[in-house]
Amino acid sequence: MTLLSNFRLKDLMKKETEMNKEEYDNFLNEFRRSELFIPLQLDLDSIDLNEMELNEVNEINQEIEFRLKSYINKDGKRTIPLFTDEEDIRNIKLNTTVGSIFMRDLYKTISPIKDNFDQIVINPKSENSFKISIDEFLGLFDEEKEFEDLMKEIENDEEFQEMLKRE
Repeated sequence: MTLLSNFRLKDLMKKETEMNKEEYDNFLNEFRRSELFIPLQLDLDSIDLNEMELNEVNEINQEIEFRLKSYINKDGKRTIPLFTDEEDIRNIKLNTTVGSIFMRDLYKTISPIKDNFDQIVINPKSENSFKISIDEFLGLFDEEKEFEDLMKEIENDEEFQEMLKRE
């Protein structure tokens, strides 16, 4: 069982150099709407630990203070790792607290501190890991670009186009 369903994102994910422009745009569009796993350092003082079960998945329905965990890669770039599913976390034997975050929420989180990071890597150390610069990531949430992408989706949605023709 998986907690997140990112099958479409994983299907679209290839090495950036292997993608044509349309595949790259489709991937980025799906990525922007995704919820992915992210390593975190939790402020334990902000959590009521009395109700937590050890070695279990715990759903927390309260505001939690946290810091993003990042690493410096071999090129000296400060990197935020993201994971599409638990399998990719297990493959690198990541032993840390992991939460899930929608990419729009990640955008809101890192916007004020963007200068602290250089890139995001989805599924680091996997065959199809994907790197995106922080600036390009933040650009995904430009309102004009989002509107253009939404309009492209509507134009390409055959059911929606058929419904318009019927009216």
